[in-house]
Amino acid sequence: MTPVRRYNHNGSKILIVDDDETNLKYLMIRLTQAGFEVTQAESGNEALELLGHYMPDLILLDIKMPGMDGFEVCKIVKGMEETEDIPIIFLTALSDTVDKLKGFETGGVDYITKPINFDEVNARVNAHLTLVKQHRELKASEAKFQMLADFSFDFEYWLNESNRFNYVSPSSKRITGYTPSEFEEDPALLRRIIYPDDRERVWNEIEAASTSSEPLIRVFRIVTRSGEIKWIAHKSVAVTDKDGKHYGRRASNQDITTLKLVEDALRRSESELKEANHSKDKFLSILAHDLKSPFTGLIGLSEMMYNYSNDLTQDEMKEFTSGIYEAAKVIYTLIDNLLIWTRLQSGKMEQNPGRLEIKKLVQEVLFLSETNALKKNISLYNEVEPDVFAVADQNMVDLILRNLISNSIKFTQYGGEVRISATRKDDYYKISISDNGVGIPPQNLTKLFKLDSMLTTTGTNNEQGSGMGLLLVKDFVEIQGGYISIKSEVGQGTTVEFSIKASDN
Repeated sequence: MTPVRRYNHNGSKILIVDDDETNLKYLMIRLTQAGFEVTQAESGNEALELLGHYMPDLILLDIKMPGMDGFEVCKIVKGMEETEDIPIIFLTALSDTVDKLKGFETGGVDYITKPINFDEVNARVNAHLTLVKQHRELKASEAKFQMLADFSFDFEYWLNESNRFNYVSPSSKRITGYTPSEFEEDPALLRRIIYPDDRERVWNEIEAASTSSEPLIRVFRIVTRSGEIKWIAHKSVAVTDKDGKHYGRRASNQDITTLKLVEDALRRSESELKEANHSKDKFLSILAHDLKSPFTGLIGLSEMMYNYSNDLTQDEMKEFTSGIYEAAKVIYTLIDNLLIWTRLQSGKMEQNPGRLEIKKLVQEVLFLSETNALKKNISLYNEVEPDVFAVADQNMVDLILRNLISNSIKFTQYGGEVRISATRKDDYYKISISDNGVGIPPQNLTKLFKLDSMLTTTGTNNEQGSGMGLLLVKDFVEIQGGYISIKSEVGQGTTVEFSIKASDN
């Protein structure tokens, strides 16, 4: 444990109110080591009872507590004359911007985010104890606002009734990049640093509240001297004397940029997670439907064979077994693609790039595709030149070619043709699979590679399948640094192109 820095507030009394025993114990030990007199309360009611006979110099107050929460405790403390000047620092979670703003509204002077960093606690506690000490001295000597604001970590200012600055705190330079003297010499600078999209709305609200007795609390953006955009939590209140005479407005501006960035990131992550879960739910629904269809055929054919095996002719038996075989192939392909996709999504799919002879690889895939092509008298043409070499994972490229060539055969009519070619462009080869088949309607082109809109369409010979293979094709192409595109015209055919890194040696 690092040594505790001691400030000049030894013996100051601190009340910690938190229902978390671990936090209580930790803060008790560390603050005691720092030289403070520390008392604890585990609930709001217990804290209020203590305040009947114990008067701390500062209160560390948790917001989220069972029963009476921190806001209610703060309101009660600030509503009692004998305790209204005790500074209250809220303990809160990182993403609770609304809670922090509400905390300022109820009378809190600061907040400390959880998990707790004691160096921050020690610094903020001592800063506010310094403010307490100065405030007491100011009350006694009727000193000005400056003595308080000089110790503030936030950008503080006092704008008088003539809209000139009585005071600007040194923290203005840390937060805005502009010095106090620059604001004092150019009061319009305060308006100009407000982010353009927020400027008119925020400034109108500030001006409208300039003579109001109600505090103004707003969150908006500013642009610093360096051009950085920061988020500011602004709180301002009118300055009046006992007779209600107006002396301008005092404001405190806290930099909450980090908090906003974290909140935005959490919000985006939550949105992306919901979208991913929605897509996967829809994907699984589509997948279940695609599995059900071939299984239905498989069960129906096998049931017919079982019930009527003695009555079926040899040709009928052959027809039934052929149907069972085709259904089994569809199921196998779908499950195999699903397993590959699952490995890919979980990050367990490894790449093993090597030098590939594309013409040879295409020929091997065409050889395996001949049976399906012959059924529809489709001609297959390998137009890739012999000297085309690429650097890629052979298994991935093999799967890409198998799926794309299989799709071309599936959606090409009897007597059609499928052509595979390759052209060089810079450091990549563009591999094209073209057919003169039925083509794809324009409204379906954008859905081909999306998880939540897989298209399940039977081929020209009622071939079964799912759009799962195209998902894998897109992922495998992009994993290897390539791109994929589709051009199609209904009734004329389809051309699918994907790129693959060229090998020159």
